[in-house]
Amino acid sequence: MNLVERMAVDATHAAYVMSSPDGTDCEFLLLKGTDSESERESLRARWGGRNLRGVGIAFIERGIPRVIFKQEPSDFLTVLRLTAAFAQYVAEMAAEDSLLADESVMWCERLYALQDPRAD
Repeated sequence: MNLVERMAVDATHAAYVMSSPDGTDCEFLLLKGTDSESERESLRARWGGRNLRGVGIAFIERGIPRVIFKQEPSDFLTVLRLTAAFAQYVAEMAAEDSLLADESVMWCERLYALQDPRAD
């Protein structure tokens, strides 16, 4: 397992990315989720006929959304669609999850603590 994959596995918020070949339809499955049986059933019901396949892992590292692809998508637009979808997913999670919001606050605090090179 390489360093980036290790970061994804160790991340507090990580999801397996399921996507259509062109990235227009996708689902994120939390790797460390606590989904109930009814949530899993709902997900299985939504999959029918959608042509979703596993394409990689998305996670948050130091408050920044990251996506690791198993195989590079065929075009930049697909990468852009999936990254935007994960950013939206993260925003929805942040609204519901105080731990994720705290991670973003910590990232901002670290950014603010950086030395200003103009002050030298």
